[in-house]
Parts: sequence; structure tokens; C-alpha cells
Amino acid sequence: MQVSSQLPLFSPARLPGNDTPTTALLLLACSVRKLDRPAPALDLYRGVMYQSYRAHVCDGGVPTVLILSAHHGFLEAHAEIAPYDERMTPQRAEQMIQHLHSYLRPKAWPRQVGRVMLAGGREYRRVMHAALAHRYGSALPELRETTGGIGTQRSLLCTFLDGLAPAFRDRIGQHPNGTPLYHQYGWIEARATVSVVYRAAPHLPPRNAQVLALFEGPNGPTAEVVVEELIRGRTKACPRWVGVSNLRPAMTGMQA
Repeated sequence: MQVSSQLPLFSPARLPGNDTPTTALLLLACSVRKLDRPAPALDLYRGVMYQSYRAHVCDGGVPTVLILSAHHGFLEAHAEIAPYDERMTPQRAEQMIQHLHSYLRPKAWPRQVGRVMLAGGREYRRVMHAALAHRYGSALPELRETTGGIGTQRSLLCTFLDGLAPAFRDRIGQHPNGTPLYHQYGWIEARATVSVVYRAAPHLPPRNAQVLALFEGPNGPTAEVVVEELIRGRTKACPRWVGVSNLRPAMTGMQA
């Protein structure tokens, strides 16, 4: 695979990243039920709250997830850990709060957040509140937390995750058949430059593309784009309809 030295047709627009004010943050308590082998934290825990998370999280609406482990403290979702047996007792929660710097892992937290959900039992949420106050102070925005029995907690978590699902915004026209065209869907906006990465054809190299409009296609949310294609050694702009699940933030150059 070679990288073309030719300048891209489009100048990449700056797209929202993990540190924009709209980043959603989920603080999720660990669970007693775990795999019997080391795994990334989000995969290791197999409790019902994790089942609800997997069932309701969706492409384009994935929050930043930090897991509060009674043994390790706060963990990034991809941090690989081994199974353990430790509960979040009131004494353990107080110990964590008193020595918060040892359990916080500051680099794992987004610099700015939008909506925040605390999912876990009372002692877990005590530690989460202390961590949020330490990390963000008065800058902390909207905050939600789970309460009640496990059924209610699952319902509150699912409602939070469902609310993160992207939506079409700002209608800008319509197709000849009447299908509405929109300026934005989730993080994707018209006139932005994105990278097309076909999930069904991972062997194909990424292609830069400029988004023209977004609409609900036969197979789900779709972007009308102009894609950079290398044809007979020359880069050309080709119109395409691409499912939004195949779009990523723009690359600075084109691969061929």
C-alpha cells in the first residue's frame, strides 16, 4: 500500500473529537460476574448493567466509558485486567475517596464533557461524585445517576444510552422522490471532509470524501458524498451514496 504524494481534493474540516463539550461520559461500576480470564475491562465484566450497555449503545452515540473497579479504581474501557474478587464496601469507598489521586487516572478523563451518567450502587456513586468534583469542579454539566433496584437502574442506563443516538438535523432539501436531505447526522455534517472505510470490504484502502447531504436511505442513515478515487493514476471526484457507519474522521491524505 502506498501513500499518494498528490494533494487531496478537499481540505479536511475539523470534526468533533473526544474532548468537545458534547462528549458524553458514562461512569460504570464493576460487576461481580466476570470472565474467568484476563480481558479488556468492558469485556471482562458480565453483569446485567453491562448486558444493558451492549444492547443499547449504538454507532455514533458511544460515550466515553470509565469503569470504577473496587480493586483497581477508575479504568479505561480497553484496559486489560485479570479477574478478581473485591467488593465496594463503605470502608473501601471511603479509602478511595481519601486517596483519590491513587485511583483517578487523570489522563483517562476527557478535558470537557457534556452529559454525564453515574451507573452503580450507592457506594460506587459516592466515589464517582468525589472523582467528578475533583476532576471538573464547578464546570460539571448535566448529571444523571441510577437509583432504585437493579431493574430501575438498568432502565435509567438504557434511557441515557438511547438518548445519545444520533439524529438528523437541519433539513436542507429533498431528493426528487421526496426523501428529506439534512445538514447533519450525529458528528457528520455537510461540507465536512470525512474518510470512507467500507466495513464490508476491509481490504479496500480509506478514501477521503466531502459530505454533500445526509438522509435516511433504504439501509439506514446515508451520506451523499463526493469520494476521492484514483483512476488511471489520477485522483478524481466521484459521487457516491455511503452508509454513515462507513464514515470516519478525515485523513490528511489519500491512500491507494
